[in-house]
Amino acid sequence: MGDAETAVGEKTWPFLAVGAGIGLVLGILVSIATDIPFAPEAGLLIGALAGWLVRRQRAEPSAS
Repeated sequence: MGDAETAVGEKTWPFLAVGAGIGLVLGILVSIATDIPFAPEAGLLIGALAGWLVRRQRAEPSAS
């Protein structure tokens, strides 16, 4: 099992990529609508973090 795989066997990078992509698109939309500087970059980072957290929650074994 590699570093990018969890105990379930699923890889983490697809969740990071999808989260970062969604965050980037939302950041671009926010930047266009409000002229906030660095909104796409912030969206990219927040989206990647959200993707990582979603993957982490899915990999945790249930308490029951």
